[in-house]
Amino acid sequence: MRTVLTIREASHGLWRICSGEAVLYDRLRLAHAIRLARGLAREKHANSGQPVSVEMACSEFTISLVHYARPKALQQAA
Repeated sequence: MRTVLTIREASHGLWRICSGEAVLYDRLRLAHAIRLARGLAREKHANSGQPVSVEMACSEFTISLVHYARPKALQQAA
């Protein structure tokens, strides 16, 4: 199962981190939101071994920022 953390623009130029429809953190500056989302994704991947992605979404497009997946050696063995 893949987890996606999404950084979305909130009001007044601030940003939020979401997992699906759930808001995990709100009213963050962009740089802090990116660092925090990457850290959360890295920690979740390290603890669960499941793939985790971080995306930044706006009304026109979505940018993939990072993707943590299983090591290739483990993927080939599975």
